[in-house]
This record gives sequence, C-alpha cells and structure tokens, in this order.
Amino acid sequence: MARLFWFAARLNAGSASEVKRQLSRYFFGLALLLATGFALWSWFRPYDWHPDPTARCQVVQALVSKDRSFYWLEVRLKMNPMMIHDLEKKVILKTSSRAKIEAADSTFTGADPQVVSDLWFKFWLEPADFSGPMTLHLNDGVLLIKAQTGMPKLGFSGSRTFSSNQW
Repeated sequence: MARLFWFAARLNAGSASEVKRQLSRYFFGLALLLATGFALWSWFRPYDWHPDPTARCQVVQALVSKDRSFYWLEVRLKMNPMMIHDLEKKVILKTSSRAKIEAADSTFTGADPQVVSDLWFKFWLEPADFSGPMTLHLNDGVLLIKAQTGMPKLGFSGSRTFSSNQW
C-alpha cells in the first residue's frame, strides 16, 4: 500500500511540473507576441498622426546633433504623392524662444531627377531654442516637429534620431 501512495505522489508531481511547463510556454509565447506587436507598431507609426495637408509633405524623422555649444536639427520630409515643393516659398522653423529660423542647408532627392520625393532641411539652433514646441512652416502649411518642452537627452554620441514628434 505504501508503494501505491509513493507511485501516486510521483505521478501527481510529474503532472504538476508538466502543467507548469505548459503555462510557462503560453506565458512566453504571449510575451513574444506582445513584444513583436509593439516593435511593429513603433516601426510603422507615423511621425505625426495628423500632418497639415497644405504642407504637401510629411515629417519622417528628426535628427538632433550637438556641435560644441550649439545644435544641428536635421528634418527629413517625404513629399505627398502627386505634390511638388514650392521652391519660391521660404522654409522657416519657429521655436518658442526665437521667432523664425531659416534653414542653413537643404537637400532634395528623388528617383527621378525631375521629381523631388525626399527633402532634408538643416537648422542651426541654440540650446534655448529647445525650450518648447517647434513647428516647420513650408508650402503654406505647418508641420509639428517637436511637441514637448525641454532639451532632449542625446546620450554619449551627442546625437539622437526621433521618429515621433513627442520629444
């Protein structure tokens, strides 16, 4: 009889560990699925959920780089389909500390030399310019570049790329 109780105890112990193993498999599978979903969401989310259509383009990313005591802000834009950039209108970055900053450099590219699909504008900024939100004014429209207040943390490299306007 004692042997029967010992065998039953071993059988129950084995099934409990099997249940724990199955639960851990489901838990890790669910965690992997959630992590994959978050990675896909962060990869495919737009820079701004509601860009101004009169700007004729959308912000893809912004790069902030430190240069001694000043900063470079490089904004990458993608033209909307069937739209063109008006070269005669100025591109101006408005900050909360200074009224207007013109682009220090600009680059236009595209698969077809006659059609511009990507635009880069580079701005030379002081630390005080990062104190509040920033907007980019081009083609009769306004695009939100930075929504938060304060200087972003750049890390050890001295530069950081932002894929959302929440910085």
